[in-house]
Amino acid sequence: MRMWMGLLLTSLAASFLFAGCVSIEKSYPDKRYFVLDIALDASPQDPAESGTLHISAARVSPRYADKNFVYRRSDTRFESDFYNEFLISPGVLVAEELRQRLSQSGLFKFVVGSVNAIASTHTLETVVNTLYGDFRDLRAPKAVMEIEFFLNQEGSPSGIIFHKRYHKSIPLEGRNPEALVQGWNRALEEISDSLVSDLRASNLQLERRSTSAPPAFLLARILTSSEILAAEISAHL
Repeated sequence: MRMWMGLLLTSLAASFLFAGCVSIEKSYPDKRYFVLDIALDASPQDPAESGTLHISAARVSPRYADKNFVYRRSDTRFESDFYNEFLISPGVLVAEELRQRLSQSGLFKFVVGSVNAIASTHTLETVVNTLYGDFRDLRAPKAVMEIEFFLNQEGSPSGIIFHKRYHKSIPLEGRNPEALVQGWNRALEEISDSLVSDLRASNLQLERRSTSAPPAFLLARILTSSEILAAEISAHL
């Protein structure tokens, strides 16, 4: 009798263990990936007759250089979100959106990224100083972004012919990653529009380099926006 009771208990224990094993579900959320995507002008300006602007990947402060989203919870406490992050480096995403916006500005004939090996007359250095979601007040969350620009002209004695810092704090419509990305998109859109306006209003002497040699763009095909993003994704994944 005792032997049969032992076998019965063993069988029941095995059944419960098997049932427990097959019913185990994933207890952690899926990772989600986001990109920056600003609204472009529906009526872009005609490009200038000459001049090539080179925009390399933006340098991002080490505090925010990782792909994981960063949240500010208090004046001294920050958190990194493992499950919500940028698809590729935020510096690459920022630079590509700026490239497209400046391409529409008409300030230069060509605006190229780091993938294009084309001789340039000007170089735009971009530094992202801050990039986080501000959740110190849960009733009024914000997307915070600060970008600093240095415009260099080839052959200029001073080198830097334009420098300015832009800071944006955009109220969010919700406390979730989608709302935060929308806030960053709006911040980057406002910053890029302000940059274009300031460059145009500053009456910079954007001298164009003359040359009798065939322009570099005739020797190397300019990559499209989708090709640039594909190349950057392959290099950073």
